[in-house]
Amino acid sequence: MLDPTDMSTPITRGELREEIAHLEARLDQKLDNLEARLDQKLDNLEARLDQKLEQKLKHVATKADLDIWGGALLERLLTELVRHTRAIQESMSTQISAVDEQYTDLPARVTRLEATVFTPNRR
Repeated sequence: MLDPTDMSTPITRGELREEIAHLEARLDQKLDNLEARLDQKLDNLEARLDQKLEQKLKHVATKADLDIWGGALLERLLTELVRHTRAIQESMSTQISAVDEQYTDLPARVTRLEATVFTPNRR
């Protein structure tokens, strides 16, 4: 191998080619090492990301979970709707009864009125 600090000694083309080949081999080896290290780091990163994704997915509801939750919510809403509908019906019945009570004597009053107004003249 040539000494890079020794600039005074002339070299042949063969020596230069040999030195370049040697440098290429070292460069290839370093690139291979770098590629292997990068692959290892990427594999580690992928494993960590997979692990984090699995942890996150543990907290995500499945379709079955959502179906169960939605069914329970629908049942609860329908129960509330029935309760409110019954309350409104009772309130309306009370209000209608109050109006009906005011006019319970109306048929008798109308009969008396008709008898008074429409009685035949006695002459």
